[in-house]
Amino acid sequence: MRITTFLGTTLLVLLGTVACGSTTSAEVRETPDVPTTPPVIEPGTTAVGAVEIDGVMIDYVTFVPDGFSIGDEAPLLLALPPGGQDLDLARGVMIGTYTPEATRLGWVVVSPAAPNGELFFQGSESLLPGFLDWVESWVAPEGGSPHVAGVSNGGISTFRYAAQNPDRVLSMITFPGFPRSDDDKAALDQLTDVPIRMFVGGIDTDWIPPAEETVATFTDLGGDIELTIFDREGHVMRSMSDGVLLFEQLESFR
Repeated sequence: MRITTFLGTTLLVLLGTVACGSTTSAEVRETPDVPTTPPVIEPGTTAVGAVEIDGVMIDYVTFVPDGFSIGDEAPLLLALPPGGQDLDLARGVMIGTYTPEATRLGWVVVSPAAPNGELFFQGSESLLPGFLDWVESWVAPEGGSPHVAGVSNGGISTFRYAAQNPDRVLSMITFPGFPRSDDDKAALDQLTDVPIRMFVGGIDTDWIPPAEETVATFTDLGGDIELTIFDREGHVMRSMSDGVLLFEQLESFR
């Protein structure tokens, strides 16, 4: 177990503040009755589309790096968005936080929006395995499974996804997030082979105790977990917003 506290930050990029009308974004909509059709992609760009999973349309944002072709193997990140987990939030965090380092390091990133406002820990998590089946029809995930990261409600969703799919996650990063339900907490013993990295702001007082409780529980189970607390940062952590620390961790898990 390692709990690290950082004092202050000099990074100025905020989660979700990048304009959604970026010229690198291409609008794409999937054919609802052909869920195995890959997205229309332009390597090095983000794309927005939708795919039908179990009769439900899921909007998504995806990024593929330069040189990527359909069917290639690549490190894959499933990024679960914050707040109401709508498409605008998914796209804002994708462009502002994930895309810069994914571009540099060659990652594929997919970020689904919660359909009909039903969050990915309030019922829509049942759609994520089918969504990933579709993703894996056009990208072969390096290591056989995705890495999973989430912000706020996306961090809670990360633990819910992993609790229900422990054999389908290579690593977990939350900034912030924690296992919210008793079932999610109980499932931690199925995740001891999965490295977990948690980040929380030092003045985000409601989120620190459950994060520390998770660290203690997972450490007792013999798992690999680290918690970083950024002093004087709140729920939106500027120290995580450019994706550099996030992808440093992800690269260490490859």
